[in-house]
Amino acid sequence: MRLCIVGGGLQGMEAAYLAKRAKIETVVIDRNPRAPALSMGDESVVMDVVSEEARATRIYSDCDAVIPTNEDMRTLRSMVELFRGLEVPLIHDQSSYEVTSSKLSSNELMERLSIPMPSPWPECGFPVVIKPSRSSGSHGVYRANNPRQLREGKRLAKRYDHDCIIQEFVDGPSISMEVISNGEEAVPMITTQLYFDETFDCKMVCSPARVERTVDDCFRGISERIAAGLGLKGIMDVEAIVSGHIPKVIEIDARLPSQTPSAIFHSHGVNMVEVLVEMFVNGGPPRVSTGRERSAIYEHVMVKDGILSSRGEGIMRMADNPRIVEGLFGADVMITDYEPGKKTWVATTICTGSTPRRALEKRENCLDTIMVENGIFDYYDSHPHHHPLHQNYQQRLRGDVYH
Repeated sequence: MRLCIVGGGLQGMEAAYLAKRAKIETVVIDRNPRAPALSMGDESVVMDVVSEEARATRIYSDCDAVIPTNEDMRTLRSMVELFRGLEVPLIHDQSSYEVTSSKLSSNELMERLSIPMPSPWPECGFPVVIKPSRSSGSHGVYRANNPRQLREGKRLAKRYDHDCIIQEFVDGPSISMEVISNGEEAVPMITTQLYFDETFDCKMVCSPARVERTVDDCFRGISERIAAGLGLKGIMDVEAIVSGHIPKVIEIDARLPSQTPSAIFHSHGVNMVEVLVEMFVNGGPPRVSTGRERSAIYEHVMVKDGILSSRGEGIMRMADNPRIVEGLFGADVMITDYEPGKKTWVATTICTGSTPRRALEKRENCLDTIMVENGIFDYYDSHPHHHPLHQNYQQRLRGDVYH
């Protein structure tokens, strides 16, 4: 099986990693020669698939399937139009993506479906969160506790999009779930738990989430309803914050996400890229089978200026030719540009265990080993700004991940 991955950023890294785990040959395309996923494919091509459409078509035609792992609307629309005349399947649902790429459109859909969401401004009062309507992840997200901060947040959000949404700030566990559907049968995956840095960028994923069974069942039902409401033919992820035992949905995206699929692969053995390729190539409903459940902690770290820090996944964009390494510093797997003696490097660490506690112990031992072997004495654990930000390594709070 041969898969073309169009987009060499964070989603491209996710697709390339999971494809390699499924023993699927990959060719990664990106117009940026420094895109990190290029080094993770079996082949890599630097090109613009829109301006070099004929060349791109030849590459697509030599593959069994193509998955876009970028959020450039011009590129996606061009690819969808091109693939109307190709026999190779495109693993993408453009109509669902058009809805979910706008938080305003997403919220309108969820209101029609009676999906629990944070209350809108001004009914909710302070504090609030301001988000650009068309921006992925943490870009342009701002918390406001008073009218002055609200004005500043709106100004910052408009750097990314002229429309923004303002909702109540909901404090509680952040959870996520993927759904894969062929348009008729939707299969929800595993609930994962998300942890964020000071810029609200996800820095860590724990799989499975440590939430009550009733919350998990509710979230699965919510995710299935959203997929049905979209008429999803592909994959989407749903992100929510648990408040009063109710998952309040804050974002939906109809595309392969980063981070959570790999965490689920290591905790439950489900390879979402493999499921998608099989569904689009062979037809039929998504076929998902889970292995023996383990616990997995998926985390991004950076070494710089003699400090080890836990950071949001955005740091992985700066990875210089990252590679997959097993067993490094005691982790099960690392995706990293580390080299012995290198003073600045980044890594995604994946640590698993038969229980949550054992996964946490392996994660702590991995961080310890990184510090010892690199002569590091300070650890910076970045949190959203309403939490303490800096701790000396010896004072690091242990057990923050699993209680």
